Amino acid sequence: MVSMTRIKKLSISQATAELDRPFSMMNIAFVGDVIVSVYICQGMLEWHKHLDNDELFWVYEGSILLESEWGKVRLRPGELAVVPKGVAHRSSSGLRASVLLLRCGFLADRKNGRRRLYTLGGEANLRRIGLQDVMRALVMPFQFQTVAQVDDSVVQVAWGEGTWPVEIPAVHDVMFFVQKGTATVRTSESMLHLHAGDITVVPQGTVYQLSTTQGTTLVRVTREGSSSESD
Repeated sequence: MVSMTRIKKLSISQATAELDRPFSMMNIAFVGDVIVSVYICQGMLEWHKHLDNDELFWVYEGSILLESEWGKVRLRPGELAVVPKGVAHRSSSGLRASVLLLRCGFLADRKNGRRRLYTLGGEANLRRIGLQDVMRALVMPFQFQTVAQVDDSVVQVAWGEGTWPVEIPAVHDVMFFVQKGTATVRTSESMLHLHAGDITVVPQGTVYQLSTTQGTTLVRVTREGSSSESD
């Protein structure tokens, strides 16, 4: 069924400006089963773990130290790391930092029997992923490259100028984040101009067009298995 939903844009900077307390959090988008939140990291959280869901930490401003049973990583703007379900962790920062947090809003093990409930300690190390590093390695435009996975959803990056090939209508919910440059998203009901730090969610079933200016880089969050993806 084709959706006539009007899409909206949200500025991450404006959202974080509304958060005035350390570790205050705001849910800003829902992409299929994934909840996208932004929180203020200032100080240190207690050690904790989530038995049911992965968590992806993506620094927008400032820097944080992400510690876990799998080791620790320092994350700066445009860098992210995934803490798998069942791994104890905590985040900290001496100064105010704003962080995007992606996690599944449903119990992943109940959605997909192939997924286990928890991970085994010492199985691997946390991996820091720099979005710009991945972008620079991409040779072809418009080819989304998966950089991280949160349960059944993926975070992907790509660059390009002009009109992008997209699934029509959208097979799954799709979130676009402008890392650099300017993007325009058009539907029958609306047209959005997105700048660096802006996001929008295109709901499943929507017919839309996506175009970008020169030098634009995008981050896409959607359910695993979407097209226009390079291996």
